[in-house]
Amino acid sequence: MRKIFFPLIGAVAVVTATLSAHAEHGEAPIEGIMQNFIALDEPVAAPLTPLVSKDEGPITLDRFQGKFIVLNFWATWCGPCLRELPSLNRLNAQLAGDDFAVVLISQDRGGFKQTDRFLKKLEVDIPANFVDEKLKYSRAIGVRSLPTTILIGPDGKEVGRLVGSAEWDEPEAIALIEFYRAHAAETTGRGGHLGKTPKF
Repeated sequence: MRKIFFPLIGAVAVVTATLSAHAEHGEAPIEGIMQNFIALDEPVAAPLTPLVSKDEGPITLDRFQGKFIVLNFWATWCGPCLRELPSLNRLNAQLAGDDFAVVLISQDRGGFKQTDRFLKKLEVDIPANFVDEKLKYSRAIGVRSLPTTILIGPDGKEVGRLVGSAEWDEPEAIALIEFYRAHAAETTGRGGHLGKTPKF
């Protein structure tokens, strides 16, 4: 138990200290493994372009309004994506609930027959995983390379993105996510909604 407990305490302490240091200045803690995170000056509503779900057919991301989501674009042919997925799985296991979710969007042409096999092999169990047929959603939201991970507030607005892989359950990543979650209520209060496409 001690080998698990003390590292966890250390991680919590790092997140708390990082948040406290940046909260005084109202700045997102963009540092360490998150140093390449691109924060938007003003949040922009995510598009309503349909995605394909495994059991329900076409869906749009407005079903996640009210939740802070970590939106990850990946593919089975993308090595960095596959290395990153287990950390997203751990992040989802740690934070998933009524107000948070990790959402996977695959660019694979082979659909769920292809993606399910890889997710099972990697022991990744993230319920919210979809396929972007013909890359329509990827183009609409401005994803040009993989992996790309976008943070979207409960009002459906993108607050920023990271192009490239990261260990999303590391303290620096969690501190960044928690910073934006702490400011989500204020953002939602301004009446944001899904629909407008960000320009990159």
